[in-house]
Amino acid sequence: MAAERAFTASLARFFGGARGVRVGIGDDAAVVHNRGASSVVCCDPVVEGVHFGASDDAALVGRKAVNRNLADLAAMGASADWLVVSLVLPAALAARRRTRLLHGIRAAARAGGAVVVGGDVAVHDGPLIVTVTAIGHLPGRALRRNAARVGDTLHVSGSLGGSRAGSHLRFRPPLAVGRWLAAQSAVHAAIDVSDGLLLDLATVLAASGGLGAELDASAVPITATARRAARGDSAAALRAALTDGEDHVLLWTQARGRRLPPGGPLSARARRSLGRVVAAPGLWLVDGASRVRLAAEGWQHALR
Repeated sequence: MAAERAFTASLARFFGGARGVRVGIGDDAAVVHNRGASSVVCCDPVVEGVHFGASDDAALVGRKAVNRNLADLAAMGASADWLVVSLVLPAALAARRRTRLLHGIRAAARAGGAVVVGGDVAVHDGPLIVTVTAIGHLPGRALRRNAARVGDTLHVSGSLGGSRAGSHLRFRPPLAVGRWLAAQSAVHAAIDVSDGLLLDLATVLAASGGLGAELDASAVPITATARRAARGDSAAALRAALTDGEDHVLLWTQARGRRLPPGGPLSARARRSLGRVVAAPGLWLVDGASRVRLAAEGWQHALR
């Protein structure tokens, strides 16, 4: 059994150092260079039994723990710099599974351009919990949730649905997309789609003064995973795209009649609108001549 001090020392070697790290793993706190005029900071945990299962590949769990935070940085238009990682490990966790977890964390950090500079380790009799704090900087302006305007078109950076079939462990944070969108004056509001398209869209609309939105049923991009899980039921596939959550694509609003410049990281599909912002509060699904009101459904933790 590895003692905590020895394990911490091994983490310093495992994650290594980087330019801009003045004091890294092994002290009471890290000291790092601030690469921008403003820091962007977010923190999200993943909990066994809630965000992943006990039998899931620990490397994918580590990637998810990092990538869900990098997706939040992406939604702000930020670049990733530093990560602080807290591990609460089950007492019975096998060393091999712990090593897989660490490899996943390191791989996701490197892919996102970030470096793990500190954290903490604890052991208990409960589930595995990994909490990551991500620190980045803004190359330009910050994208916000509260900037949608009536008439804006709605866009997403990728397809939706299917997270419950396993894609919630394999997404990639759209950091390049977020930075590129932040540089476009036609882009108004943005959010990471983590809790479901409908719920996250409703969050943007509420933050922007209580607006509403219409979604075109035929324009909502649905993942192949969601379509397979629906087994030919198009309504079920659409519902998955609207409510599953953990897609971790960017949803943004764009000035009516404005096109984004060619080039950049956007797909042709992301440039097409899937709906529009309207003045009257509420969410509406438009399918031909049909216009049906939708509830702002998605994933929310139950609090007492």
